[in-house]
Amino acid sequence: MPARRTKTKILVDGGDPKETLAVKSLVGLVDGQTTNPTLIAKNPEVRQRVSSGHKFSSREQMDEYKKIVQVISPLVGDAGVSIEVFADFDTTAEQMLAQGEEMFSWIPNAYVKYPCTHEGLRAAQTSVKKGIRVNVTLCFSQEQAAAVYAATKGAKEPVYVSPFVGRLDDRGGNGMDLIGNIKKMYRSGDGHVHVLAASVRHLEHLLDSFFLDAELATAPSKVWEEWAASAFRLPGKDFSYKAVDKNGKALKAIPYRELDLTSAWERFDIQHELTSAGIKQFVADYKSTLKE
Repeated sequence: MPARRTKTKILVDGGDPKETLAVKSLVGLVDGQTTNPTLIAKNPEVRQRVSSGHKFSSREQMDEYKKIVQVISPLVGDAGVSIEVFADFDTTAEQMLAQGEEMFSWIPNAYVKYPCTHEGLRAAQTSVKKGIRVNVTLCFSQEQAAAVYAATKGAKEPVYVSPFVGRLDDRGGNGMDLIGNIKKMYRSGDGHVHVLAASVRHLEHLLDSFFLDAELATAPSKVWEEWAASAFRLPGKDFSYKAVDKNGKALKAIPYRELDLTSAWERFDIQHELTSAGIKQFVADYKSTLKE
C-alpha cells in the first residue's frame, strides 16, 4: 500500500471484477473503474460463453454488461464505474441518451461514457442537465477537451474527460503532453471537468499522470502491478517524464494552444481520426459477441 494517498484517483481499466479485487488487495484501495465494449467482450465469463457457441442478442448483451458492473460497483469508491454506451457513426444523441439513462440507473455510482463526437457531446450536454454523471471518452485533442468543457457547463457533479495517451504515443506524439495541455487550459475554468488519464500503458505514464495532477488515472491491472513492484513510487518535484516510445525513440511534442472556453462547443473542431478508429474498434468488439 502507498505510504501516502495520491491526489490522483485510482481507477482500474477492465471488465472483470476479479481484477478489480486483485488491484484493490494490491494497492489498498480502488476509487473507480472504467469499462467499454472491448473490455466487456474480454470478460472471462463472456468469452467462455461466446467460445462455447452462445452469442447474445442486443438485450442479452446489455443485461450481461449490467450484471458485470453491478458486481464491480460496490468494490470501488466515489470515482464510480464508467459504463459506455454502444454507439457507431449512425447513432444519434437521442439513442445514446436512451442507453445512458438506462445505464445510469443500474448502479448508484455510475458514470455514462459518451464518445467525443458531435452526437456524443449532444448526449452529454442533455445528460448533465438531467443530473446524469458523464465521462466523455476517446479524446485526442485539446480542442475536443475544450468542447467537452463548453458542452457540459452547469453540471452539478464532476464531468470526466478521458484523453487516451497511449494511442497518441502509438502515432509518435507525446500523449502526456495532451494531459498537461488540458490541465493548463482548464486553469481558467470553473473546475467542473476533471481529467481522467486513459490508455495508460506503463509506469512512466502513471507517474507523469500523478506529477501533472490529473484528477484521475485509469490503467489495467498490469500497470498497477508495476507500480506496486516499484514500492509505490511517487514523482518528486524533480520528476522528469521520459517521452519515448517502446523502441526508445523520442516522441514528438504536442504544442499548447490558446482556446476560449467561453465559446460555444459547436465552434471547436472535434474531428479526430483516432476517435473514429476507437469507435470502429469498440463496435467490432461489441458485434463479436452478438448473434447475426
